[in-house]
Amino acid sequence: MSATRTAAPDKVVPAENGTVDADASLPARALFAVRRWGWRNRRHFTPLYGSVALAAYGQALTAAPYGTAGALMTDTLAAAAYFEWTKWRAKDSWEHTTTQFLNRHRALPTPPGKPLRRDELLRSAGAVGSAAALTTLMPILDAGPFEPGMAGVWWLGWLPSVAIPWWYRRRIRPTEEEIPDGLPERAQRWLATAGSAKGALPGSELVDPVDMDVEGAWQATIALDAVRHTTDDAIAATKRIAGAFGVPVSSVSVEGDLTGNASLARLQVYQRNPLKTVPVFPGPHVLDTATGIATIGWYIDGSPAMYQMWRPGWGAVHSHISGSTGAGKSAIFRSLFAIEKQSGLVVSWGGDPQYGKSFGFWQDYLDYFACGPDECMGMLIAANSELDRRSKSSAVTTWVDADGDTMYGETDWEPGEDPLLAVTIDEWQDVWGAYGDEAMELAVRIAILGRKCGIKLRLGTHLPTLESLGSSKLRQPLTAGNNIALRTTERSAGYVINLPADPNDIPAVWPDEIGVPTSGLGYMKGVQERAAVFRGWAPEKKEVATRWAKKTDTVATLVDGAAENIGPLYTQWRDRLAARRAGEEPPVPGVNDDGDSSETSTSSVQVPVVAQRQKPVNELTAMVQAESKPATGTKKAQILAFVAEHRITTTGLIADKLNIPLSTVSSTLTRAAKKGEVEALAHGTWAAPTANAA
Repeated sequence: MSATRTAAPDKVVPAENGTVDADASLPARALFAVRRWGWRNRRHFTPLYGSVALAAYGQALTAAPYGTAGALMTDTLAAAAYFEWTKWRAKDSWEHTTTQFLNRHRALPTPPGKPLRRDELLRSAGAVGSAAALTTLMPILDAGPFEPGMAGVWWLGWLPSVAIPWWYRRRIRPTEEEIPDGLPERAQRWLATAGSAKGALPGSELVDPVDMDVEGAWQATIALDAVRHTTDDAIAATKRIAGAFGVPVSSVSVEGDLTGNASLARLQVYQRNPLKTVPVFPGPHVLDTATGIATIGWYIDGSPAMYQMWRPGWGAVHSHISGSTGAGKSAIFRSLFAIEKQSGLVVSWGGDPQYGKSFGFWQDYLDYFACGPDECMGMLIAANSELDRRSKSSAVTTWVDADGDTMYGETDWEPGEDPLLAVTIDEWQDVWGAYGDEAMELAVRIAILGRKCGIKLRLGTHLPTLESLGSSKLRQPLTAGNNIALRTTERSAGYVINLPADPNDIPAVWPDEIGVPTSGLGYMKGVQERAAVFRGWAPEKKEVATRWAKKTDTVATLVDGAAENIGPLYTQWRDRLAARRAGEEPPVPGVNDDGDSSETSTSSVQVPVVAQRQKPVNELTAMVQAESKPATGTKKAQILAFVAEHRITTTGLIADKLNIPLSTVSSTLTRAAKKGEVEALAHGTWAAPTANAA
């Protein structure tokens, strides 16, 4: 029942259903209808509203004593506002902490993430620029928009040129698009969803959808509108395509056409993901030693997922592996360790800031295992020393050309006398978070220069983003190699490594089998240049998997003299690991031992791994305590004395004269500079504290 109304007959009083009382006057009802119609179509009247407001402003400038100055000031503000508006249109999200806080509390408009296209940019810039020019001419010519001459230019020239494109782009379109008869059901569904005007790929069509050998799976070719879209757009729309056909994003594969045509894409849709049943790691024979390529799993279409260790004649291929806890990152690391150890061509080093949690039993069978952040920093220093040794060695390497002449300097690399050195560090963000620029500079140097010397850097992080790696200088060489992105628990920018979808969209468990994890499922882009769904080998039971670690018939080792060149960081890591298992905290040479790299070992006796396992903890402790020597800081004292004697010197000169590893000298002087014991004049150049004063 409606309430009783006492308003005058000529007053508009809307009823509960939004209409006007029947007893209202005709003018009142007409006015209400016009107001309602104007509100519903307010977007279409935007040019008219804007022209009236600008006309009033231009008339005011014409009448003002300093109208020209005011117009010029307004033009400047309008240009700045237009520039900021174009930037806002291109934003995906607010970046700074303050703006993110305001956005969470709905104090800022959400950025649309839709950059202006070229035609939109030209059209909007022309409208703003012409309006500013006309409003500036009004006070100069003393002719407002309601006066003869300027009125015709404004209302008959400027307004139609702005309003007509606006109205055309916002015209009322048919609510339903016509779909041709006779098309396959999947092609019709495509036109109604992904290929529709509001779909992910407007104007595209699905060509020749056919069933595959796998039950419930089918494939087709996506014919894109070449004017608006390319293959990359189709790959980026993977999630929306999955939604159009009602399957998880991990059950859809969108890739480039085999012909390389940028207006085509290949589509594969699976009702049941075949990657649910991936076989366990079959063994190290999956590495082709002629090409340096290993198979580490399967793509969704049944083809092998290829991982490149090295490129013959070119060098090592770096890697970035990302994924959250439980995503299967550690299983991939262990498979790679097994492949490398059995190849006889690769020496595997592994660093784990979580003290071995990622690598499990492999910590005893790697050529070098770094336990904790300090040891990981030491491993970077050791790898840098090996990099220097290999660089110097390659410079004096001789070879014979086609004319029979002996030449110096080897530029190409492949496994030979020097095996591939694969340096793996999991949870990389913990290492560079603890050591900052020191760790980052070493990692960047190894990533950039290690390729030509056969040193491979493989980093593991939680997210496939720049923030996780810490530097664009480090990201570029890593993402130029093998990129593996497993499931993440946070949304990340998939475009970082050109993924078809965000790894966060990968489910933690299979949708049709509650509790069965999708570990190892993710996206891989490497030697095949495919950004498709793949799954790594299912790990064997640890009781069986140890056989690949214990077989040592073909194990590779560093060349003679390499261990001595690196020093205690490499030669005594097993002693330090034994001490940690005994409950001690041995210092790491060159990292936290104040520069004394020769006398900080917990033991000078190499303890066999088997013996370490058989001995009880109390016997190990007694052995370590009996044979250990206290750190005296002798090397640090020698380095500081050399700097004091020579006033100004370099890292290389100190290392050469005192016969101390270059990395140890560098790290010692870096820490001494922070304490004021020496002064850093430039990179690698040091001075005594009183040198400048003298």
